[in-house]
Parts: sequence; structure tokens; C-alpha cells
Amino acid sequence: MPKETLAEFQIQRLEILSADGTLDEALEPDIPRDKLLEMYRVMLLCRFFDERAFKLQRQGRLGTYPQIIGQEASQCVPVLCLEKKDWLVPTYRGQGSYFARGMDLKNSLLYWGGDDRGVDFPKDQNDLIFAIPVGSHLTQAAGLAWASKLLKKGQVVLTYLGDGATSKGDFHESMNFAGVYGLPVVYLIENNQWAISVPRTAQSASKTLAQKAFGYGLEGIQVDGNDPLALYKASREAVDRARAGKGATVIEAVTYRLGHHTTADDATRYRTDAEVESWRRKDPIERLRKHLLAKGVLDVPAVERIRRDCEEKVQKAVEAYESCPEPDPLTMFDHMYGRPTWAIEEQRKEFEEILRDRQEALAMAVPMPEGRFP
Repeated sequence: MPKETLAEFQIQRLEILSADGTLDEALEPDIPRDKLLEMYRVMLLCRFFDERAFKLQRQGRLGTYPQIIGQEASQCVPVLCLEKKDWLVPTYRGQGSYFARGMDLKNSLLYWGGDDRGVDFPKDQNDLIFAIPVGSHLTQAAGLAWASKLLKKGQVVLTYLGDGATSKGDFHESMNFAGVYGLPVVYLIENNQWAISVPRTAQSASKTLAQKAFGYGLEGIQVDGNDPLALYKASREAVDRARAGKGATVIEAVTYRLGHHTTADDATRYRTDAEVESWRRKDPIERLRKHLLAKGVLDVPAVERIRRDCEEKVQKAVEAYESCPEPDPLTMFDHMYGRPTWAIEEQRKEFEEILRDRQEALAMAVPMPEGRFP
């Protein structure tokens, strides 16, 4: 018998606002003025925060930090399509998504400063803590979506991942589960071209990452990840589709990591300045600024006011972070279990003794001369 075609798929790519600010009016989504302004503000706030956090790390005032510079659109815009009851499940490069959900900037600094008091999200919404191991959060996202469906809560789960995570088993297991059970989850792939030092070309032989969705019965689309309008349109449709019970969507946002993988990385060892500069010309914030000016949503004085406001917010956050009192190290035992085990109780008592002995030793120590550290 002749071969029979059982299924065919096409991957569409969406771009509405080009790098030079040219708008495809036929595709322009209907975004309220206040939402456009919110989009611009939070993206610019992320940029200022990112630049300041990088400097703080270099000055020894912050721990290892992963910049999101260049990825502000893919970080912030999809989140603006969620309701408060929905779930956000980000990666370690996810502070932009948190800020778009209303997290206090100070908390992000606390977290990257090694203080777990930074894990303090707005109480009336559902945000999970960063997933540091690559891809490990994706099965949790599927679990949350399954619970939402079973309990009929009408919640959508938005989860982020990078191009490198698409090679992890967790990604495929999660998508398979989401496809089988028709789960309300959106997978936002930030394809920033580099999985640390592994280029996209060495990560997967598939022409797109979005097409991986079809193997599991999900919808898939690729968007210009530096185009805020395209991201909003694709995310809005994916969230609405999930909430209507029509299943999961994979959105591949093609963007670029302008900075290092983290402040512990040196990206100049594996990529060229010319490559970085070519992507810098596709800056998502500048692209949106040009559009809003042309549309009359912003004028030059308004742009300057927003810039000053963002700078002030970042400065206040830094001051609040550095004026926080030292944390109580015993709190590390408070959230291990709902009811502490005997082993945890014993460890806590042992640590209390260590702290007490340390305090007594410090109290008996001879003061050092001024300008010297003990």
C-alpha cells in the first residue's frame, strides 16, 4: 500500500513591530493605552535595575547575578497577560517576570545577596521561586496546571525556559503530560541563542524550537522575542486558549542575551562583539519607545519622567536592601517541613549552641585597631 500522510504541521513566525519601529498595522493587537505604558515602564525599570545590580556585584555588594539585558520584552510582556490567580513559574533569569507581577525590587536584591527574605511575593497571587537547576520546574508547572484543571479553578500556568532547557528530559515529560491531559499551561521559551557557552546551533537540529510542541499535541508558534507587540499578541492568545480549556501552547521567543550568562561568566570567550552589536540594534525597549512616540501614547517629556521615576525606584531599592538588618540564621530551619522532624530539631539545637559559643567568643575578643578587620 502507498504511504499515507497522517499529519502535517506548519510553524508560523510572528513579528509586528520591526527593529526600526515599522508597524504592521494589519497585525497590530488591540492593547489599551495604560497597558502599553505599563509595558514600557516595567521594561525600562528592568533595564535600570539590571545595570545597577551588575555594578553592585562588581563592587562586592551583591552575589552572583544573571542579567536579563536585551530580554526585557520576553521577560515582562507575557506576564502582563495573566490574572492574579494564575501561576508564574520562572527560571533563575526571571526577575523581570517578577517585577511585571509587582515584586518589590528590594526583594530581588536580597535574594541575589544570599538572603532568603527576598523570597517574598505579593500575597494575593501565585508565583513560584526561581528554579536554579535547568528545566526542573517544568514538571511542577504541569502539575500546577493539572491541579487547576482538576479543581476547576480556571488558572493558567505560565512557565519560562531557555533554549538549553529544551534538551532536558523534564521539558519533554512536562509537554507530553500537558498534551495528554489538555492542561492550561503556556511554555515560554526564551531562545537567547546561548545556553551558557553552547550555541543554539549545537543545542538542537530542529529548524525551530517551537515545532517541538507538535510532537506532544500542543500548539507552537515562534515570535520575534524583541517585539513587545508580537509577544503580547501571542501570549494573549495562548493564555486565552488555555483558560478556555483548549490546551497548552509553546511560544518560542527569539531574543538575545546581551550580557554574560551570569556575573561569573565571560561571554567574550565564546562569541564576537559583532554578533552582540547586531542584536543590540534590535533593542526591545528602544523599539517600543519609537512606537509609542509615533502613536502619541508618549511624548519626549513623558519619556524623561518615566526614566527618572525608574532611576529613583532602583536607587530606593538599593538603599532599602543595604539598610536591612542582618537576618537570623536560625530561620533556615523554619520552613523545611510543616512540622519539624526530630532530626531538624536536633540540628537546630546544635546550631543554637554554635551561635551562642560564637557570640561569647566575640564578646571576649580583644578589639582590633581601627581600620582592621577581625
